[in-house]
Amino acid sequence: MRITFPRLAAFTAKLKEVRIILDPSGRASKGVREYIQKFYPNLKKSNPNLPILVRECAGVQPRLWARYENGKEVSMSLTNQAAPDIQKQLEAVGK
Repeated sequence: MRITFPRLAAFTAKLKEVRIILDPSGRASKGVREYIQKFYPNLKKSNPNLPILVRECAGVQPRLWARYENGKEVSMSLTNQAAPDIQKQLEAVGK
């Protein structure tokens, strides 16, 4: 199945950091690994000054963390989500 995103969003200036945590071989992280492999380069190109950290750790459930100005953090589960769903989550935290 081919997945395309016509445009990857540039995030709000209030967003200071994005962290994606995943298991490098776990089933629950399959969609996250696909997202990183296919769409991370364009995401970073659209947001060159935003730190986007990808961390792999065996045995963890995949999560997305967003840190905003004043230290506020939001976390959401990415367990068993497909790449398009992960893009929607990223767009939601980036607004």
